[in-house]
Amino acid sequence: MAPLAATVASGTKVIKAPTGKWKDGLCDCFSVGFCHPSIWCAFFCSKIAMAQIMTRMQLTWLGEPGHLVSTKNTFKVVVILWFSYIVFANSLEIVSLDYTVESIPPVITVFKTVGSALFTIWSLYSLCRTRQNVRAQYSIPEQQCVGCEDICCSFWCTCCTISQMARHTGEY
Repeated sequence: MAPLAATVASGTKVIKAPTGKWKDGLCDCFSVGFCHPSIWCAFFCSKIAMAQIMTRMQLTWLGEPGHLVSTKNTFKVVVILWFSYIVFANSLEIVSLDYTVESIPPVITVFKTVGSALFTIWSLYSLCRTRQNVRAQYSIPEQQCVGCEDICCSFWCTCCTISQMARHTGEY
């Protein structure tokens, strides 16, 4: 479900988000209700929620600002990356079923480890950059862990971070 936004005469959507502070706190996940899509999408489909925020903010799949040409397919790119990783990881798990735990070829273990590490690094980097750009767009200063708040929130509170950005960048 897409958030509702005011539309101006030119047809562009305007989000009524405060500048200088977040709409609500990092742990205020249920501030708009227990059954709200921003919280459940952040918990169960975090990459899709992150892609939606990136698209709203006109960011690339790496969470970087970009021109319309490079940001118009951000949602598709993120979903394809997420789906590809799921297929990759599940394929390796299925191949592993043919072996006992002791006899799994090292190449499968290496592929699993490297694939998981790369996907995790991309996930953290893109979420951290997205949060930095949301804060920059709305002039929100760091309040805790100054200098590393974005990476700390992205690493320790991923779902809450995504939910907070979704609530801030959308009109629900």
